[in-house]
Formats: sequence, C-alpha cells, structure tokens
Amino acid sequence: MSSQYISRSFEETVRYGYTLGESLAGGEVLLLNGVLGSGKTALAKGIAAAIGVSEVVTSPSFAIMNEYTGRLFLYHFDFYRIDDEAEMEDLLGDFAYREDAIIVIEWGERLTERLGSCMIIGITLQGSERLISVTRRLA
Repeated sequence: MSSQYISRSFEETVRYGYTLGESLAGGEVLLLNGVLGSGKTALAKGIAAAIGVSEVVTSPSFAIMNEYTGRLFLYHFDFYRIDDEAEMEDLLGDFAYREDAIIVIEWGERLTERLGSCMIIGITLQGSERLISVTRRLA
C-alpha cells in the first residue's frame, strides 16, 4: 500500500509527520530517505509531537540515535555516517519492532531489503515542494 503527499513548507512537512504519527501504534520501523535538507528531521519532529514527545527533536547525525518518550518510545536513528549494513543492524538490535516503540531511521535505505515490515518514506525535492511517498511493506 502506498500514498503520496505534497509539502510546500517546513511546517507542512511537520504537520504531515504529525498525521502519520497519529496512525502509529508501536512496533513500526520507518525508513526516511531523501537528500540532505529534504525534510527527514522535520517529518520526525511531527511524528514525535503526535506521540506526545515534549522535547525538542533534533537530527541524530553525530549521536547516531536519539531517544524520546511520549505515549510510546521514539528511537530516532541517523545512518548517514555509517557504511556497514551489519553495523546498522547491530545498532537497531534491541529497539526494532518493540510494541512500545517507533523506530525512525534517516538514511536507512540500505536496510530496505534486510528488514521485515517497515514503512519506506521517500522525500523528493521538486522545486520548492517536497513529494513525500509512503510505502508500507509487510513481511
């Protein structure tokens, strides 16, 4: 199943993330794919707000993972600086598919074939707009 959304601003991307976040129940893994500056972290901010995270959500580029707590845990990964897929899987180890958590992975496209069920979210820049494509893949 897949859907598309066009965002015309940072705020619209956050709002779309919020709408998406409202539909999450826990146990989901979301792979956010897009070039630098495409809006991956903005989408994560909206998801976090929807699950009641009150902290400021930032890109985990240097930390590799940020953990947040709302009605569910949010584990927000950034694999931009990691080349080894096995290392990525090791880092996800204890977190993926937990029923009390949502996993958001920026730059996780290399894991697409290695994961079971997941949402693959592609963000493509088209002039001043962003095309957000969501594909839900079941194992």
